Amino acid sequence: MNQASPYKKDLVLVGGGHAHVQVIRMLTMKKALRDVRVTLISDESSVCYSGMLPGCLAGLYRPDEMEMELRPLCAWAGIRFIRARVDAIDPVIQQVFFEDGRPPLAYDALSVNIGSIPRGLDTPGVRENAVPTRPLGRLLRRVHQFEKNYRADGQPLRIVIAGGGAAGAELAFAMHSRWGVRFAPVEITLVESQSTLLTGHNPRVARTIMRYLEEKGITCLTGLRVSAVDEDGVHFEDHSSLPCDFLLWATGGASPDLLKRTNLETSGNGFIRVRPTLQAMDYDNVFAAGDCIEFESRPLPKSGVYAVREGPILARNIHAWLEQRPLVPFRPQASALALLMTGTRNAVASRRHISFHGAWVWRLKNWIDQRWMRKFDPSLLPPMEPAGDSLPSGKETGRDADEAAMRCAGCGAKVGSTVLTGVLDELEVFDREDVRIGLHDADDAALLEIPPGRSLVQTVDGFRAFTGDLHLFGRIALVHAASDLYAMGAEPHSALVTVTLPYAEKHLVANDLRQLMGGIAEEARRLRITLLGGHTSEGSETAVSVTMNGLAGSDSVFRKGGLRPGDGIILAKPVGTGVILAADMHLKAKGTWIDEVFEGMLKSNGEAASILKQVGIPAVTDVTGFGLAGHLAEMLEASGTSAELEIDRIPRYAGTEECIAAGVESTLAPSNREHLQKRWKVEAETGVADAILYDPQTSGGLLAGVPSSREEEVIAKLRDAGYEQAACIGRVNDRKRHLSFL
Repeated sequence: MNQASPYKKDLVLVGGGHAHVQVIRMLTMKKALRDVRVTLISDESSVCYSGMLPGCLAGLYRPDEMEMELRPLCAWAGIRFIRARVDAIDPVIQQVFFEDGRPPLAYDALSVNIGSIPRGLDTPGVRENAVPTRPLGRLLRRVHQFEKNYRADGQPLRIVIAGGGAAGAELAFAMHSRWGVRFAPVEITLVESQSTLLTGHNPRVARTIMRYLEEKGITCLTGLRVSAVDEDGVHFEDHSSLPCDFLLWATGGASPDLLKRTNLETSGNGFIRVRPTLQAMDYDNVFAAGDCIEFESRPLPKSGVYAVREGPILARNIHAWLEQRPLVPFRPQASALALLMTGTRNAVASRRHISFHGAWVWRLKNWIDQRWMRKFDPSLLPPMEPAGDSLPSGKETGRDADEAAMRCAGCGAKVGSTVLTGVLDELEVFDREDVRIGLHDADDAALLEIPPGRSLVQTVDGFRAFTGDLHLFGRIALVHAASDLYAMGAEPHSALVTVTLPYAEKHLVANDLRQLMGGIAEEARRLRITLLGGHTSEGSETAVSVTMNGLAGSDSVFRKGGLRPGDGIILAKPVGTGVILAADMHLKAKGTWIDEVFEGMLKSNGEAASILKQVGIPAVTDVTGFGLAGHLAEMLEASGTSAELEIDRIPRYAGTEECIAAGVESTLAPSNREHLQKRWKVEAETGVADAILYDPQTSGGLLAGVPSSREEEVIAKLRDAGYEQAACIGRVNDRKRHLSFL
C-alpha cells in the first residue's frame, strides 16, 4: 500500500502580512513545497488590508470586506496555522519562542513579516490614552468600543490625530465621515511635527489634501511635537495643550518590540537588515519582508505597496533556497503610486510630480483593492490537495524511496526511542504521592495506590487533529477527556496518552511530539492530573487518545438518571463546535468564530462540576459526540421522563447559525438524528433548531437537571465561575419518550 511521502523540512512564517499571504498563495498554486511543511504564526486569525482601512472607517466597506481570513487561507493551502504571539527568535538554534510559554517551535527556514508600530509610543501617556493605528484590527476594535461607550452631551466630540502623513490625513477624512453626522458637532485636529503635511509627497498633492481638509472643517497644526498625553488632552513642547476625547496615534513606522529579541542584525532604527534577496544579513535561512525590514542600499517608505511588491520575490527566493537554487534580488521601484482616500467615493493620486483627484481615482483604487482581496478568498481559489498528502513523487532513489513507500507496522511503527525519550524528559509533570511508578520510571506499566473509601472511575476518549496548532490540540484533547470524569462527579487523577503522528524526518517528529505533549502536560498540571505514560505510533494523520483515571466517593457520583418532572435543564457551555469545525474544513468559517470555539473548548468542566456537587444536583452528563438531543435523551431515558426545550434559549457559539444557513453539517450529525428519531418521538422544526440538537460537540458543557427553586442560584454561580452563557434551556416533564422543542 502506498503511503504519504514524508515531510523533510519545516518552513515557519511569522506574521500574516501582505508579503506572507502571497507566499502562501504562490507556493501552493505552484505545488512548490511537496516535502516541506509550512506553518504560519499570527497573533490574529484575520488581518485587515491596510489599503481599505480608511474606506472601512468611513463606512464605505463593511469590516468583513477588508478582513483577510488567515485560517481558511491556510486550510486551503494545506499548511498549519498557529494563533499565538511570538516572544523571541533564536536563529542560532533555529527556534521560535512564544509569549504563552508553550514549547519553542523549531524551523529549517524562517520568514518574518510582522509590519511596524507607530513611532513615539514611549511618549508619556500615549500607551494609556491614545489609539495606535497599528495593528489595524485593534484600531477597529477600539473605534467600535468608543462608539459603544460614548454619550453625547451637546458638547463637541474632540478628535485629535497625531501624524500628518498620508495615514493621518486619510484617518482625519475617515473619522469626519464616520462621526461627523453621528456625533455632531465634531472637532477634528490633525497635528504634525514637521513644518508641512504629507512629507515625501509632491507639493501639489499636499495642496489638494489641504483644500479637502479645509472644506471639511478639519484643523491642521504643523511644527508641533507631542510631549505627553493624559486624560485631559494632548500636550506639546511649545504650544498650548489640546483637549481631546479621542486620540489617534498615526505617526510613522517604528520597529516592533519583537525585533529586539531576534538576535538578527538590525539597522539603527531597529529594523531587520536584509540583503537584496530578502535574506537576513547574517543568516541565509532567515528571510524578512514588509515594514519590518530595511535594505542596506536605501530605506524604503513604510508602505504596504512595497510589501505587496516584495511578496512574489520572497516566495520565489524561499523556494529557491529550500531547493538550493540561485536567488534573485528584489529591485524596488523608484517611486510608488499612492491613492489617498478623502472619506467619500473620491480619492487623490500621488506619484513623483504627478497628482490627480476625483471620483475616477476612487473607482481605480476600489478596483485595485477588490482585486487584491479576491486573490486570497479561499472560496474563489481552485481546490488544492494538501502539500504533504501526496504519494511518493518518484524522484526518491535507493533507501529513501524504500522508506517513503513502505513503513513498518506493529511495534515497528512506534516513534523512535531517541525522539520519544528526548521529548518526555523535557515534560514538567504534576506529581502525586499515590503514583508509585509513573512516566519517568523505566517500567512496563504504571502502578497506582487507590485510597481507602474511594472508587476508581475510568474513561477513554480521543480524536484526530482538527487544527495544525498541536500545542492547542493537545490542551483541548486533555480537557475533553477529563470532561467525562467531571460528568461523573469524579476528580481526575492520572492519564495515559496514545499519540499517532505522521511519518516525517526525525527532527520534525520530535518538533510535533514536543508541541503536542507540551500542550497535554500544560493542561494536566492545571487540572492536577499526573501523566503516567502512554504509547506512540506512526499513522496517516495526527491523533490523540487519552485514558483518564479519576477518584470518587461512593456518595458523590453523578448519574444520568435522577431527573424529575419540573426540573429545569441547565446547559453550562454553548453548542456549535461540530458545525463550526465542519465549516472550517470547508473554508467557510471566520477566524473569530474558530477562536471563540477553541477558547470554549479549553474551558474545563471542573468548576461547573464542583458547583453542581455543592448544590446537591444528582443528574448530570456532558454534551459531546451524540449532540445535545442525544445526551439529553440518555438522561431522560435513565430517568423515565421526557422534556421540552426552548430553542432560542440554547446558548450557541458565534457563527453557528450562519454555518447552518450555509448548509454546513458535521458528518456525525445525520447519524445522531437518525438514531434518536428511531427511538423517540421528536417534535422540532427543521433548520437551525434541528441542526443544533444533533450537532456533535467537542469538549462540550455539562448538562444538569436542577429543581426550579435552585435554577437562578445555579446559573448565577456558573456565570460567576466563567461559564458566561450558562442557561436554563427547558424543563423535564412526565411524558414518555417524547422530546419537543419550541
